[in-house]
Amino acid sequence: MKRTKTAGLTLFLILIGLSGGTGARAQNGAAKGAQTAAADPAAVVRELYRIHRNGYGPLFTKKGRKYHEQFFDRKLADLIWKDLTETPEGEVGHIDGDPLFNAQDMKITKFAVGAAAVEGDAATVPVTFMNYDQKVKITFRLSKTGTGWKISNILYGDGSDFVKILSEPM
Repeated sequence: MKRTKTAGLTLFLILIGLSGGTGARAQNGAAKGAQTAAADPAAVVRELYRIHRNGYGPLFTKKGRKYHEQFFDRKLADLIWKDLTETPEGEVGHIDGDPLFNAQDMKITKFAVGAAAVEGDAATVPVTFMNYDQKVKITFRLSKTGTGWKISNILYGDGSDFVKILSEPM
């Protein structure tokens, strides 16, 4: 009986040791996934929407600062941060809806991230979905940087774009 308890304890300790290694492998896998996303413009856009979680993620909040730098080029990241930090308390800034869906009210279905069209250090990635009964297409412009692909603008198809909206005077 003692042997069984000792063997069980030994097995338990071995499993704890292995789980530490598995955690390290999982962290390496997550880092590798981020590197893969940075290497593929469409993967960057897919990961952005995953983090955004249909507007419930921290992306367009002050807590989302690390994501601004991860997904957007310096100019766009700075414009987002400026809007979040310089909008007077109680006022609505330029980000008054959800920039990834170009809407304030959403019921999203048939969501799809299209294939990237790459030309040198520039790429475009189309995103299509239904919002209620309206078909929507948004185009992401990305530029290749030293750390991978970064979003430089979001085009809404009606002549407006995210950089233009964020650059307007308050």
